[in-house]
Amino acid sequence: MDVVIFKLDEQRFWYLQADGPFETWLLAHSGGFDVTIKDPRSRVIQIQGPASIDIMHRASDGVIDESMPYFRSGFFNLGGKILYVSSTGFSNELGFEIYSEGDKTNHLALWDHLILTGKAYGMEVSSTRALTIRRIEGGILGNLMDIGITINPYQAGLKPFIQIDKEDFVGRESLLKCDKRKLLFGLTCKTATPSAGSFVFFIGEAVGRITAEVSSPTLVLGIGYIRFFKLGDWIGSTLKIQFSDSSMYFCDIIDVLFFDKEKEIVKGINRTIPNKNLVMSSN
Repeated sequence: MDVVIFKLDEQRFWYLQADGPFETWLLAHSGGFDVTIKDPRSRVIQIQGPASIDIMHRASDGVIDESMPYFRSGFFNLGGKILYVSSTGFSNELGFEIYSEGDKTNHLALWDHLILTGKAYGMEVSSTRALTIRRIEGGILGNLMDIGITINPYQAGLKPFIQIDKEDFVGRESLLKCDKRKLLFGLTCKTATPSAGSFVFFIGEAVGRITAEVSSPTLVLGIGYIRFFKLGDWIGSTLKIQFSDSSMYFCDIIDVLFFDKEKEIVKGINRTIPNKNLVMSSN
C-alpha cells in the first residue's frame, strides 16, 4: 500500500492508503485488542510545487509557514473550516495534502477558497498525469506497478525504511532470510521515451522489464524504472530497450533517484525546478 500513518494522539491513529481492502485486514487482526476501527470517509486534495507554501500560508491566514517541516501535520483553519493538513505528497515536490472530514466538510466551499487563494500564484488544476511524471522523476515507487508481492523491500531499494531490529511485525522472519540485493533501478534513454512492459536486453538476452516510464520535462529525456530478472551490478550499464515494433534503443541504468538525491526540493530548500545544475544520480 502507498501509506501514511498519522498519530493524532496517544490512542488515536489515522491510516491513509491509495487503494486496496486494508480495513478488512485490520479488522481481521484486531482480535484480543481494545481497538475501534472505522472509516472517516475522508478525501484528500493536494497542492504541490514551489509556490505551495505561499498558497497555504495565505489560505491559513498566515498560520502555515516555512517552519512546518516535511512529514509534519496538524489541524488548521482554512477558510473557516478546521481541516487536517500534512506536508506530504505523491509528487516529490514541496507540497501539502488537505484531508476532509466526510460529511462535516463543505467540499465546494473548501475548493472555492483554495482556488481563489492560489489564483494569485498561478496555481492550476492538474491531472494525475502530472503527479505520475513527478513521482517517477522523484524516485517514488508505485504499488502493484513497480513493487508488489514478487519483490521484497530490499530488492526494491527500500532498506532505509526497514526497522529490522523492531521486536515484531508481519513479515519480519521473511525479511531476515531473504536476498537483500537490489533488482529495481532507474533507466534513462536519450533518443526515445521508454515503454512500460518493454523488455531490456544485454548481449541479446532479455534481462529486465520496464515497469513505469515518462518523458521527463526536467531532464529532457525519457526515464523509467526497470525490474531486472536476475541480480547483478547493473548501475552504469548501457543496455537496449526493445519496443513493440521490435525497434531497439540504447538506455543507461542508474539509481531510481534521477536527481535531488538529498531531497532538497521536497524540504523546501531548492525551489528552482527546473534548473541547469541538476545532476543525475550514478550510485
